[in-house]
Order: sequence, then structure tokens, then C-alpha cells
Amino acid sequence: MTASVPLLGELGRHELVRRVRRAILAEDVGSEASVVAAVSGGRDSMALVLALAEASDRALIGRVVVAHVHHHRRVEADAELELVRSMAGRLDLPFEAAHLDGDPAATPADLRTGRYAALIEIATGCDAALVATGHQAEDQLETVLLAMIRGAGPRGLVGMRARRPLCDGVDVFRPMLEVRRADAADLCEAAGVAWCDDPGNIDSATLRGMLRAEVLPVLESIRAGAAQRCSEAAPLRQAAADALDAACARPVDGQWSRASLAAMSEGLRRASLYLAAVAVCGGSDAVSSASVREASAAIIDTRAHRRTFELGGGVACVVEARSVRVDCPER
Repeated sequence: MTASVPLLGELGRHELVRRVRRAILAEDVGSEASVVAAVSGGRDSMALVLALAEASDRALIGRVVVAHVHHHRRVEADAELELVRSMAGRLDLPFEAAHLDGDPAATPADLRTGRYAALIEIATGCDAALVATGHQAEDQLETVLLAMIRGAGPRGLVGMRARRPLCDGVDVFRPMLEVRRADAADLCEAAGVAWCDDPGNIDSATLRGMLRAEVLPVLESIRAGAAQRCSEAAPLRQAAADALDAACARPVDGQWSRASLAAMSEGLRRASLYLAAVAVCGGSDAVSSASVREASAAIIDTRAHRRTFELGGGVACVVEARSVRVDCPER
């Protein structure tokens, strides 16, 4: 490591760095694995690259490549690219930049899709199996809250996973999910590393910005460490969601026996209908829990005539004398 970061060894005792090391071991990353660090220039991603550089020094992971995606949407973006490039130089790490077209009509979802596509291309070119991001505990809590108010089921309430596939051969890796945003700032300050703040992150015109500016501070005042507690409990929610998925009944040839669904507990019956509806329409946002409840009640009553319940998103549950099916009659 270069002498320009004399504190890097000492940073190994920092709570954030220790948590990143634990995440690397928990996800079995491997000492030979090359990692692309997605670095925007914000405090979270700058702390991420410091922690990954420290882990690489310890031979817990292999080469770390610093990657920056320039969206060409804000006047500050050129300075942010240079800040990240300078950081990579201080750490003696390879640097890669990707430039997007700066389409002013692009939505946040479009930008995210473009950003991940660019990072995948960088990872593939570097023969790296992981793209690491600086998502932390507050990001996780925001994700869970947004899923909750959308009416998501147990799977949606898990939040972001520490590791999941991005494409064949490349996973996204989020080693800071149990780290507080304040810890990221503290690590950067301890290392003498500057960062930049994207004003869009606290823009109350967006849902996430509103949560960050108005909701999360209230939750923290009610219960200190709320975000970290939520994130630390994510593996338990994941295990519960996995267990529920395993217990649910899947339709066979597009339908269930009505008697088999009627014999299930109310919770499992509703969950089975819900999962089938989400699978058909491709997302949980449109599925009405109230309609799922009505269909579930119809399954156990004594009526034998055919009934159709609109579950949302063009999905219907059809309850007949001996069978039940979930489909899209308009497709």
C-alpha cells in the first residue's frame, strides 16, 4: 500500500472495517476473488473502498478495482469523478470509469439499470466476480419501509440481501448493510478522506429523500439504532420468508385442489394465493391483500358455483367446486 495512506493499517480497528471483514467471511468471498468497488464519491462508497483495501491488505480478498459511473446529469459530476480517481491513486488501486449519456428524461430506475450494466461490463472486463456497493443500514431500513407501504409480503420485507446475482458470473455484494451512515463518515474523517454529498439523496420530492429527511430521524429519536437493528435482523426475516415459501402450496398444472387449500391454515392459504399472484403479475405492488383474503374465505365456504376474485394487476383467482386457479384472464 502506498505511503499516502499511512493510517490504513490502523483503520483495521474501526467498527465499519471490522463489519466489512465479517461480511466478507460470512459470504465466503474468497482470498482470490477480485472485487469491483462501485464508488460514487459519497461517504458510504468512499468508506467502502477504504474497508475493501484494508481487507485486500489482509489477503481476505484479491484485487480491488475502483469503478465510477459518470451519469453526466449534474455539474458536480466531473469533480466527483476526479475525487474518486484521486482516491484510487492514493490507495494504489486500479481505476475504471464508465460514462452514460446523461439523458435528462431518464428515471431513477433507468439510471440504476444503466449504472449496473456499466458496472457489470467493468467487472467482466476485470474478471471480477463481485461488484461491491456501499449500501448501509439506513438504506436497508428505507428499503423495508418502502416495501411495507407498498403492501409487500414477507419476501419484500426482508430488504436487500448481502449478496445476490447480477448476471451470470457476477454478483452484487453489499458488505456494509449492518453499518450506520455515521460510521461511514467517521471512517472517512479518520483516514483524512474527503467525500461529496449528492443533493438528490435528501430531495424530499422523492420517496427515499422524504424518508431520509423526515422519517428516519424520527425513528432514531424513538429508538436509537433503529436502522442498524432493522438491518441486523434481516437474516432472521430472510429465514422466515424462506420457511414460508417452502411451506406454501404451489399450483400443479396451473391449479390447486380446493380441498387441499381448504385444509391449510388461513395464513398459509393466503400466502400460497399471494405468491402465485405475484408470480403471475411479476410484482407485489398490484396485488390486493384484501382480495386475497376474500378469495381465501371463499375456498373454505360451502358454495360450489364458480366465483372470480380480482386480485389486482390483471390477476384473478377463480374458485370452483373442486379446484382453484390464479391466472390472467385478459392476457
